Amino acid sequence: AITAPNWVGLDNYRALLKDRLFWKSLENTLFFVFIGVPVNLVFQIAVAVLLHRPLRGIALFRTLYYLPYLVPAIAIVILWRILFTDFGIVNHLLELFGVGKIPWFSERWIKPLIVLMAMWASGSAVIVFLAALSGVPKYLYEAAKIDGARPFTMFFRITLPMITPAILFSVIIQMINTFQIFTEPWVLNRGGPNYASYTYTLNVYLTAFRENKFGLAMAQSWLLVVVILIVTLLLLRSSRSWVYYEGEKD
Repeated sequence: AITAPNWVGLDNYRALLKDRLFWKSLENTLFFVFIGVPVNLVFQIAVAVLLHRPLRGIALFRTLYYLPYLVPAIAIVILWRILFTDFGIVNHLLELFGVGKIPWFSERWIKPLIVLMAMWASGSAVIVFLAALSGVPKYLYEAAKIDGARPFTMFFRITLPMITPAILFSVIIQMINTFQIFTEPWVLNRGGPNYASYTYTLNVYLTAFRENKFGLAMAQSWLLVVVILIVTLLLLRSSRSWVYYEGEKD
């Protein structure tokens, strides 16, 4: 028999305010969004700058760096789970260099490990930055060299401002994807240990399909939509002060 819908008003949202796991999942997700995404972004720009250099065989390195992006996310997580175990190859190499084993799946290291995984499989964002770097007019660098500007100065005065549209695009896309992070914490360590990698969408999934509280899960989903919308609008509004479009007039 089909159960008639029962209108509960705002009861689900009130229940979320008292749910410890809801706040823990939100805290973990905000870590990945506001710590992981900026770290990943800096890394991607640095890699793109290195791969943009006109060196012999650079096309091969670009291809090799992009390849992990083509691998399904679950396969990457399983691979990293094997590599980063206590007796895996990563800890073995660390011991060879005298660093010692790192408990990657501990409460302290699980979130940095997931961030590292995102950095390793960020080939698509690097391609976006490579395209942006290729679009920077060369005459700007030539004029700067004539004026005696150093490479460090040219990067922050020319390169970075000219690729800000690509940065805005990447920040928004990666922020939206990170708010919905699920596969990595679930397959890597089931959101543990002690809920250290327990993310928002993981909580939504378990609330709906393990506890059968679909109304509560739907309330969380709508909250996530609102949060993503607000953060995206704030980013777009702030972009007026830091994103430079070449065709704009002063």
